Amino acid sequence: MRRAFQRNQALFIAWFLLGGVLLIPILTACSSSKASSPALSTSGNPTLTEVFRQALSEATHSIPTATLTPTPSPTATLTATFTVTPIRTPQALPSPFTTGLLNPLDTPHTYIRDTCQYLKDRWSPDKSPPGTVVMPIMFHSITDGEVSHPYQITHARVSQLLRDLQQQGFEAISMEQLAGFLQHNQKIPFRSVLLIVDDLHSEAYYRDHFEAFLRENHWVLTNAWISEPEASQRVLSENQKLQNEGWVDHQAHGVIHNININEFKPGAMIDTPLYGNITAEQFTRNELEGSMRRITEVFGKAPIAYIWPGGNFSKLGVQIAREVGYQLGFTVNPRGPLMYNWIPLADSEDPARPSFRPEGYVQDPLMVLPRYWDQDASSHIDTVRQISKQAADAALQTQAIELEYYDLVCRSKYGPVEEPVSPTPTP
Repeated sequence: MRRAFQRNQALFIAWFLLGGVLLIPILTACSSSKASSPALSTSGNPTLTEVFRQALSEATHSIPTATLTPTPSPTATLTATFTVTPIRTPQALPSPFTTGLLNPLDTPHTYIRDTCQYLKDRWSPDKSPPGTVVMPIMFHSITDGEVSHPYQITHARVSQLLRDLQQQGFEAISMEQLAGFLQHNQKIPFRSVLLIVDDLHSEAYYRDHFEAFLRENHWVLTNAWISEPEASQRVLSENQKLQNEGWVDHQAHGVIHNININEFKPGAMIDTPLYGNITAEQFTRNELEGSMRRITEVFGKAPIAYIWPGGNFSKLGVQIAREVGYQLGFTVNPRGPLMYNWIPLADSEDPARPSFRPEGYVQDPLMVLPRYWDQDASSHIDTVRQISKQAADAALQTQAIELEYYDLVCRSKYGPVEEPVSPTPTP
């Protein structure tokens, strides 16, 4: 473009000079006489011809010879910077806590199938810290006099047991609190006790043996209520009164009660005074459904726990109990304390303890929970405390691994665990 401009400029100068040369004779002719002038001819005028030639030559030669020098295009230099983010692989989760303070055949059984939900409930700050423990204790018969049968305990020993529990930092909880703790790790006292009084008792029985201590310490207890129509009617109004006062809670303990649910043979028939002669399966269903229905009617609330009469149970019974709506079940096997996702049960017979039926085969730990006996519960309090401390110490050792696993595997779906709760081992 620049070259074309220079050429046009030179041509313009040449034509301008030529025009000036031609214009001079014309102007001169106009100033002379009005006689007609001969026709203009450049060929006949050497001066004009030479002037034109020289102007054209100068105009032509004044155009510089263009030398094109290509301007190099800028070359983009790409410098790639790669940041390698290491892939974080979670470590395998530790095995469940174990302790040498249990019988070797009584081993911890877990029941939470969702690992992420378990970890979130285990470490969330609004939940119970690891090491929180529950000691279930059953009472069958309390007397003010001399003990007359193996299942009996004196009033003095009951009072001492309650004082021992309190002095060792235990607090009594309700069945609803226990269910919330075992299922979702809801917050309960770090050392808790569940007091279960089996069978039918009068109002005076509870007031004489429990009321003063329980009211003073804001404790509650559970009654395993037998729903046999005639027997229960004799003490029904008294127990309704206790239920309404809020410190005695009634849960299911069968209807007939004295005939226990067992692993009956296929096709077995049961002869009962209340139902007549029926199949073992129908008997099992009647006991579980009847107890649920009767307690709901007379106490105005559905029970959530079934205390197996005689401590006996069956796999079919556990399945029906779940269908009916029970959330927890209790045997009479004193295998150890309860912790979140941690229930001590046996998977095989123990020749040294033949009356303790193994429970693991039913594959539902919450429906076959162990209980301590009132006669020797005081001697187990310190063991329960030590198991609690061991569990809290073990949790401190595995906390980092468990929280890292949760962060890598669970956080995106279950949300963060804000300020994880700290285990609080107590001497």
